[in-house]
Amino acid sequence: MAEKTIILMTGSTGFIGKETVKQLGQSEVQLVLLVRSESKARRVLKAYGVTDFSRIICIQGDLSAPDLGLTKADRERALQANVIIHAGGTMDVTLQPKVAEQIFMNGAREIAKLAEEIQRTHGLRHFIHVVGFMSPYGRKDSPSISSVNEDVGDKSGRHKLWISKAFHSESAYEHMKFEADRYIRQHAEQHLYALSVVNPSTVVGPYPTGATEQTGGIGMMIQAMRRGRMPVIPGGLQHWLPLVSNDVVAQTLVFLTRDSNPSGGTYPLLSRKSDSPDMKELIRLLAAELDVAAPRWSVPLPMIHAAMKAGGTKISGIPPESIAFITKQDFEVQQTERLFERMGKRLPEVSELLPYVTADLDYRFSYPSQNDLPQGWTRTRVGVLAALIHEGQGDPWVIVHGLMSSADDMMALGDALWSMTGNPVWLVDLAGFGRSPVQRNKERGTAFQGQVKAVRSVLNEIQGPVKLVGHSVGAAIAAVAMQESGRENIQLAMLQPIWGGARDGMQRLVSRFPRRLLRGLLSRMTPQQVAAQLKRAEASETHSTMLEDYAKRASSGLKSPRIAGANADLLHWIQSHPDHKISQTSVEAQRTFMIWGINDQGYTRPANIHSSVQRVEVPYGHQFPVFYAEETASLLVNWQMKSRTSLN
Repeated sequence: MAEKTIILMTGSTGFIGKETVKQLGQSEVQLVLLVRSESKARRVLKAYGVTDFSRIICIQGDLSAPDLGLTKADRERALQANVIIHAGGTMDVTLQPKVAEQIFMNGAREIAKLAEEIQRTHGLRHFIHVVGFMSPYGRKDSPSISSVNEDVGDKSGRHKLWISKAFHSESAYEHMKFEADRYIRQHAEQHLYALSVVNPSTVVGPYPTGATEQTGGIGMMIQAMRRGRMPVIPGGLQHWLPLVSNDVVAQTLVFLTRDSNPSGGTYPLLSRKSDSPDMKELIRLLAAELDVAAPRWSVPLPMIHAAMKAGGTKISGIPPESIAFITKQDFEVQQTERLFERMGKRLPEVSELLPYVTADLDYRFSYPSQNDLPQGWTRTRVGVLAALIHEGQGDPWVIVHGLMSSADDMMALGDALWSMTGNPVWLVDLAGFGRSPVQRNKERGTAFQGQVKAVRSVLNEIQGPVKLVGHSVGAAIAAVAMQESGRENIQLAMLQPIWGGARDGMQRLVSRFPRRLLRGLLSRMTPQQVAAQLKRAEASETHSTMLEDYAKRASSGLKSPRIAGANADLLHWIQSHPDHKISQTSVEAQRTFMIWGINDQGYTRPANIHSSVQRVEVPYGHQFPVFYAEETASLLVNWQMKSRTSLN
């Protein structure tokens, strides 16, 4: 009979840990999670999508405390394990030396004590240690881990030389992780248990969203670039930034826990250097996704590091440790390749994810005070667009937002529709908005058609009937997407559709400005200016707190060059597009519903709406779907009920 697997795990609420717990939840293993707070850990794991806690035991402790701060009962629970995953430790490259040593070295010593006792009493099948990819240990040319009696933590002599070569900054965070690596290797050698060391490179979010909540590492570079504070390329053609997604790291850890007779090893999780972009190419790719100009000149890393130490951090806004993960090294991946062959996979490749990772991080920096998603909503990718989805029964509602908005702004409408109908609701971010990557083709005049193509990629994911809803310019995009799809099972609701130029003379003027100038004007709009423009356009009473909150969000989003550029492109289209160019056939019109707010002072009602389109007027302004979500949802549900009645 196979031995039951009981896993003691540290770091279960971290970026890698949460994904690992989620994947392990699909198996029959028992998990013992070392956490600081059980209530917080459960809340964090539930928010990440962990739903089954029947095989999860939380024991409260602290890696920096003597004996891990465990009670006698919890220590006994920990000692039942036969597999250990040690992935704990704060992700903060700016940790002070004493704090870093307390977390990483004390944690390594205390976890090793548990491993020793487990090995002595009933046998430790496997110790799996997660350590950064820059650790010098475990390679063919690595320094000796020395005798077990050496004072681990001493960074003098050869070890300091090796660490300095491997890591060109003075990051206590990395130094202590390396020392913890060396200590556990020594301990495993002395006590004869199997040790696998997994070396993730810079970690980004999982497939398909690339959602990267850990904003260090590549996030610091993205933050600097979006602010225009990266005038040079760090390193050059010989340098690169290895990347891996957290779901790939988790898949590796899960596979190793299933190994009944592990031999141990060192597994760098990264692609081959020859298959990865160099720093110049990576910066060019990031710049294209962020819609900013890419720097042209490369500067050696030691020079950049010295400049940042001398005060450059104040200019760039990022610490000198942030460039520590850029390297010239070519890593030994033969062991990893053999492991991945056993897993039925190839070496990790994140090129497809990179646009979504960039958009996600840019979004996080644009909206730093964002809250967790309400219950029932999940972030995903549909077609080529980022989306929020609320599961349900029946035909889905697919909602496309308008200018200065994102999928998040339509959540109140989505909630109302789900509550009233129980149908699935899909809220999509248009290309360059929210968490969706920018369009590849930024030539003037192509933005609208590119958005249509992106929405069609969403519709292609749904085989059956669809209730397609578009607001503002999103309504025009949705109308053309329906028309070009050629499908007869799509019904369209247009909420305050924009098919022609603005009434406001100033908006008409600025919408003709060159893209770069218009984007700059949008990016400098304050919440007060956005609110004032909304008030002028609404010409109806709107709850002041709701309007101010929306204006703050819109202004925050426009600080992103990516989001401001996407808005500028659609403003150009609105101003230059003749009203008569969008039209519907009689058959399409019979499947179309329009709600028009008569107090809209910003735009004129489209003149060429087909006579067969069902219409309703409301006493509101342009943003009524955002500000009056319940009433909007009621009108949409009534339309659907009438449509079903007429069909019957």
